[in-house]
Order: sequence, then C-alpha cells, then structure tokens
Amino acid sequence: MLDVAALQQENNSLREQLLQLRVQLTYLVSGNAELAKTIAKLNERVVELLAVAQRNQRKPSPPKSPQPPPHVEGDEKLAFESRPKPPELPLKTKEKKPRPLPTGRKALPRHLPIDAHHLKPDECAHCGSTALDAADVVEEEKLDVVKEHQRRRVVKRTTCRCRDCGERTTPRSLPAPYERSKVTCDWLAWLVMTKFALLTPLDRTRRDLKDRGIPMAMGTLVSFIERAADLLAAIDGLHWQQLLASAWMATDGTALALNNSRSAYKCSL
Repeated sequence: MLDVAALQQENNSLREQLLQLRVQLTYLVSGNAELAKTIAKLNERVVELLAVAQRNQRKPSPPKSPQPPPHVEGDEKLAFESRPKPPELPLKTKEKKPRPLPTGRKALPRHLPIDAHHLKPDECAHCGSTALDAADVVEEEKLDVVKEHQRRRVVKRTTCRCRDCGERTTPRSLPAPYERSKVTCDWLAWLVMTKFALLTPLDRTRRDLKDRGIPMAMGTLVSFIERAADLLAAIDGLHWQQLLASAWMATDGTALALNNSRSAYKCSL
C-alpha cells in the first residue's frame, strides 16, 4: 500500500520548489524589463548625439586665391631691390654630449710611497691550533698620512788636503736661499706657498710648527717672508713694468685706500 503521509510530504516539497521557481522567474522578468528600458534610453541618447553632430558639421570653406604682389616701379623698385639682405643663418652644429662623471670608488694614486705591512695569524681563531698553512692573501689599500713632514738636512763636507801643493779644499754645499740661511730653498718655498697660495696666516703656521716640536719666533717667520720677497723682487718688478706698459688694467672689487701714500701713488700711475 502507498504511504499517504509520504506522498503528502513529497507534494508539499514540490510545491515549495515550484514557489521558489516562480519567485526567481518574477525577478528575471522584472530585470529584463529594466534592462530593456535602459537600452531604450541609450538608443534615444545616441540618436540625439548623432543629430547634434550633424548640425555641428560645417562645409569646408573654399580656398582663397593668393593676393597678387604689389606692382612698384621707378625709385620704389630700386629701393626695394637695394634693401639690406638678411644675415645668413649660422650652421647648426650638434652639441657634444658631456661625458658622464665617473662613478664608483677611485683607485689610489700609484705614485705614493707604500708602507707595507705583512700580517699572519699566530693561531687558529676557531680551535687555537698553531699549525697553520698559508691558504690565501687578502690585500687592502687605504690612504694614510704621516704627521711629521719637517726634516733636518745635514750636510757634511769633507775637507781634503792636496798631496802636491798641501792646500786644503772644501766642496761647495747644497743650494741655499741666502747666506747663512736657517732653512732650505724648498722649506722657504713651502712657507710662501702656505701663506699666499693656501692663505694660512703665519700664526697658524707657527702653531703647527710648535705642535711638531719646532719652536720658532714670529719675527723669524716674518723675516723669512721678507727674504722671499727680496728674492722675488726681480720677477715682481718685471710684472709691474709689464702692467704699467699695458693699455688697460684689470682689478677686482677691492677698494684702494687713498690715505695710503703707496696706494695713492699706484692709483696715480
């Protein structure tokens, strides 16, 4: 026999499914209607835009005929023909592209003297063993400086006696800036370069020499500069003569004090 309760239950489930399908169908119908309305609106907008585009289109204007050149005769024609010609255009040259600046770490100059240090481990850093064999060499270069650059030049001249005449002969010493000078030519040139090229005042140079263990009075340094000026007087005088003989003089914006007699004399020249 058929189970009536089971059939009724199956019937109820089928009715629920049918109800859900009807709801989904209703949603689809309403969505299709809204989509159809949207498409209709878009079609109307396209028709309006096409009408506006057709109204905005203009017929191309006919080409204008060029105006004939003015007709001139007589003096006007001669004046037009004798007018100044325009300057010639300069030749266009391609600009050279600047070379790119070098990048990376630059190598140290090769002319510098080398202070070589050879290091070797005494024991293994891992187990402490002293039985080590050379496996590789790691080399590194760094720029170093030596604080003390002042030196003493000691010249020993051996005096010899001649076997034939019995006279004594002493060789000439190395060059010096002047008689009985305390410094060499190189040292005096270094002082002048430090003062006038590097713009280091004499008191700072004196302080630096004192830090290096070379005590020197300020009057001594000033006398060295005076001696150097006397040695360069010939070159300075020649430059001054060339300046006076020239047709023009170039100077900077430094003001000249006219109350100084020497400055006033130079300005009058």
